[in-house]
Amino acid sequence: MDPIQILTIVTIVMFVVLAITSIVIVINKRRTFAKLTMLLEEKHYDEFFRLIDTPLTRLTFPDYNRTYFKLNAYMVKGDDKQALTTLDDLLARKTSAEQRADLVIKAFNVYISLNKGKKAKKMLDEIEQLDPSKYKSSQDDCRMMYDIAVLKKYNYIDKMEQALDRMTGPARGQIEYLLALQYQNKGNMAKRDEYLKSSVARISENS
Repeated sequence: MDPIQILTIVTIVMFVVLAITSIVIVINKRRTFAKLTMLLEEKHYDEFFRLIDTPLTRLTFPDYNRTYFKLNAYMVKGDDKQALTTLDDLLARKTSAEQRADLVIKAFNVYISLNKGKKAKKMLDEIEQLDPSKYKSSQDDCRMMYDIAVLKKYNYIDKMEQALDRMTGPARGQIEYLLALQYQNKGNMAKRDEYLKSSVARISENS
């Protein structure tokens, strides 16, 4: 057989093998992601962490993605110490601009939820340096959360109460929770309890 023909056949075979391999990887990636998500939703944490550290999962997903997924798992599990350690690991890594933006917003929300005001402020400072044409909404939301949760302000009450009539379900429940926090900041515990009770009921609607 002509050497050129042999080379052509070998090249075709290589492309076919690469194509099949790519398809297998994509299918396995989808299945593994679905399995990990299901395990997390069902609170099977031990099985989740075993699966995410298997050689096949390591091969399928970049280390950054697996670590980010672990961070979510620790938060759902309520393992605050491990969540903070994992977050420190992620923040110390070199990332793309988009990954960094996503990460600092994620970190801000984690720190707010764990009452880490100083760390949240550091993330907020970085968030406010992001391109407003892409991140204006996130910048506004994070500043509002910092004002309410850390600075104990209550200047968003009127605006939020006006928006309530247009909202239903869990989304309304989240706003009611922020209103409860603000009324607590204001010292009006009766209104706090009113909004908190309604918030819990609405957020639980889709649980």
